[in-house]
Amino acid sequence: MQKLPEMVMQSGCRDEAPTKEVLKTISWSQRKLKRPHSNELLSLQMLINEKKGSDNEVLQRVMMHPKGIMMWSKKTLSVFYKRCKEDIVYLDATGSIIQKGSSTSPPYYVYELVVRNPSKGASPLPVATYLTCDHTTASVTYFLQAFQTDMIKLYGKKAVKRPIMIICDGSLVLLNSISFTFCKLSLEDLLQKYFEVITGQYQAEHFDLPILHRCLSHIMKNAKDLCKKHMQRHYKLGMHTFGLLACSTNLKQMDEVLLSATVVFCSPCSGDNVAKHYNNLVVLMQQVGKLEFEEENIAAEDYKNDVGTTALESHFQQVIERAPLDLDGEDNNYHAPAFIARLAKYFLPHATLWVLV
Repeated sequence: MQKLPEMVMQSGCRDEAPTKEVLKTISWSQRKLKRPHSNELLSLQMLINEKKGSDNEVLQRVMMHPKGIMMWSKKTLSVFYKRCKEDIVYLDATGSIIQKGSSTSPPYYVYELVVRNPSKGASPLPVATYLTCDHTTASVTYFLQAFQTDMIKLYGKKAVKRPIMIICDGSLVLLNSISFTFCKLSLEDLLQKYFEVITGQYQAEHFDLPILHRCLSHIMKNAKDLCKKHMQRHYKLGMHTFGLLACSTNLKQMDEVLLSATVVFCSPCSGDNVAKHYNNLVVLMQQVGKLEFEEENIAAEDYKNDVGTTALESHFQQVIERAPLDLDGEDNNYHAPAFIARLAKYFLPHATLWVLV
């Protein structure tokens, strides 16, 4: 940089400037000189100790093995406490921000706890950030519980059962971590609670747990993958069937959709039952209209996440088994039993997390 003519520096001309990579190296070298210690993690820990107790303290935890840092402040704790009691909280994870150091090093993920901005049209507000290469339920749970502990220190035990609703993608790591931290239940027990509520076994007015919800855009992205693989000839019909399930407002509606879909897609032959239930699906689709969802820039997770055996899975299996299949007549053009089988195994067991029930 010192070799550049003064006029070039003042004009900002890039023609005689070093390459972008060289400039990045220079910038990194200058920042490195300002560190309190040559070791990055020790330097971060020293910064934490230096700012400890101040209102501007952002760095909260530094982990050596596996490497990771946690960031939030008293101000973001305050924002979270105020917003989460009346609006939705999001837990998101992305691995595209930080590049891997080498082909053998584990990828770094950034986990962020985000609340919506009260100002319409304004950007969401990240209230806590976790950068780590450890993508396990234990790791993410530690992050969320550390954040929750600091919030309880500020606001007392009344902060334990916040927020009212949390949305995340379909990652089992996130689902389990949220359930453990904010609901104080395992994911299996939480799904059982939800089942008891929608079946009337548990009074909804006494239900005081946060609502865990899977992002519908991620679900529909997973649905596209499933339909493309097992419903190629009738892709749109499969997607509309998913839409009907997602728009159901009670268990009875879901049963009706699933029963008709089972008859249409599992009957080896085409008869009166297939015609009747196909028409029923068409009528339901016309009533619901087009399902709008945002899926741009969303990378679908592997939909083959097994949440274990749930009461909801057993309930829907009974619905599938009592479907009146057509066994005589011409071949069924809509025959796709694998679609229903995978729907029942990978989506319906945790349907209370992504439908409107």
